Amino acid sequence: MVRCEQEDCGWVAIAPSGRAAWRQYEEHVLAEHVETVEADVPDGHVQVRTDDGEWTTMEIEEAKDGRGDESPE
Repeated sequence: MVRCEQEDCGWVAIAPSGRAAWRQYEEHVLAEHVETVEADVPDGHVQVRTDDGEWTTMEIEEAKDGRGDESPE
């Protein structure tokens, strides 16, 4: 079962297959938890909102791993 992990969000996918559930999740995240910002972001980087509501720029792999700036190298 695919659920949204955002705080205070109870969204759950209702789909006939795992692939369809992940597609629904992607659509949900884009519609409910993503916003467009005006910023110069270097190629290969993304902006991620931290727990304190601030934005930080990090490499795509860091964002995927959930490491951000807090993880030791």
